[in-house]
Amino acid sequence: MVATSTRAEPQFTIADPWAAFRQKRFLLPFGTSVVTALVGALLLVLSGTAWLPFRDVTVVRVMMASKRDFFEDAEVRRIMQSHGIRVQVTPIASRELVYRDDLDDYDFVLPSGQSVANVVRERRRGKVINTYRPFFSPIVLGTYREYAKALEAAGVAKRQDNGGGLYYDLSLPRFVDLVEAGTTWSKLAEEAPLSEGLPRNGNRIIAQTPDPCLAYSGATFLGMVAFARNGNQAPADEESAARLAKEIKPLFDIEGQHGDDLGPKYVTPEGRSFATIVVIYEHQYLAHQFRWIDGTGKPDEDRVLLYPEEQHETAPELLAFTPAGNRVGELVTQDPALRRRAVELGFRVYGTQASPAGSELTAHLVRRGLPVPGSGVGDTEAWLPDLPLLERMIEDVGGCR
Repeated sequence: MVATSTRAEPQFTIADPWAAFRQKRFLLPFGTSVVTALVGALLLVLSGTAWLPFRDVTVVRVMMASKRDFFEDAEVRRIMQSHGIRVQVTPIASRELVYRDDLDDYDFVLPSGQSVANVVRERRRGKVINTYRPFFSPIVLGTYREYAKALEAAGVAKRQDNGGGLYYDLSLPRFVDLVEAGTTWSKLAEEAPLSEGLPRNGNRIIAQTPDPCLAYSGATFLGMVAFARNGNQAPADEESAARLAKEIKPLFDIEGQHGDDLGPKYVTPEGRSFATIVVIYEHQYLAHQFRWIDGTGKPDEDRVLLYPEEQHETAPELLAFTPAGNRVGELVTQDPALRRRAVELGFRVYGTQASPAGSELTAHLVRRGLPVPGSGVGDTEAWLPDLPLLERMIEDVGGCR
């Protein structure tokens, strides 16, 4: 007998494809995600950001030096792009850009000071050029706390009363005397009434400066040193300019090879090994402090500023050659978001009817928990020689080629 068996035919059930979507455990997170996405999209549309990839963008070419900190900032680039502009920066020292053969190929330039701007105007005589003044930043000396204390003990620097220990006023004539005498930090400590905690090394006291042949800050500091060395007077003729250049040349020669922009090196962890005192712009130091506070919650109390009592205000000028350059000039001087960002990057912006010059930076420093420096645009103006005389001095001191 052969055994037999029977099997039931398999049955398949087709599930409702929407059943899972109707379950509470799915609806809640899915619905939340949809709402979040819709709200985000709505905000992008309302702000205009959503359309940035689809709008026409004008590429604007510029040559500039240290003020590229502003135009290369991510937030500034975003704001510019919201206006349909992308700024393409060619980094170059301020004094170098005036000799470029391709100067007219750019939409605008942003030299760091008036003397260089005047050379650009001379080169473009008879051609379109419009001037905009977006912000300014004093020339200062960046150093470290123990070195500032040593200068204070020697009567060369004085701690500002309300500066929180971050800012000092510097007598430039007395500082020049120290450099000229070949004074070392050890000798300065030995002669100080209270020498505890002061640096004791055999290094000569000098201020490391950018190349005066190329960088406006280096050329300006050269003029400030000449002013201090000449009894707070600028040389008035070629003879006195040549004599003064010969006198101060050794003060710059002892530095060895000059750099270009010293601000970025000063704020690195290795900055102390590079130089104890460097010539920089105020905005470079303040921008570093803002970044430091973002990372640590408190200021960098190791790095401090020396404000020369004989101050020279450096006023960068945006010189526009084309309509696109004019548009950038209008934006950086008038757009509230760009003015606010300039302050956040440490610049002093020019005043409006609502606020005097520098007041916006003061308010921002207070908001960020930083003391407000009492110097920067001082009562004593360090007058630079007339441009032809200054150029002669720069060539004599720097050995420019």
